[in-house]
Order: sequence, then C-alpha cells, then structure tokens
Amino acid sequence: MKQVEDFTTPFLWSAFVVVFMALFVIWAVWGLIVAGLVSWVADRLMTVDLRSGRN
Repeated sequence: MKQVEDFTTPFLWSAFVVVFMALFVIWAVWGLIVAGLVSWVADRLMTVDLRSGRN
C-alpha cells in the first residue's frame, strides 16, 4: 500500500498567503474610504468663506 503525500505545510503556506492578501485588501479599501472622506471634508472646508462672519 502506497502512502499519501503530506500536504500540510504547502496548505498552511498558501492559507497564510491568502489570509495576508485578504487583510491587505481590507486595509487598502479602508484606506481608500478614509482618504475619500478626508478629501471630501477638505473640499467642503475650502469652499467655506470664513471672512463673512456675523457681527
């Protein structure tokens, strides 16, 4: 009877790579969302005229 090969180590390496890529994608998407929000807030603040205050 022939023994089957042990694929535990290659599976773990591929699983770690997939988990790393998934976390990297989550981090990148979160960064894009935050950058978009910051730029939107900066755009809104640039259009505010602070010189026309009420006296």
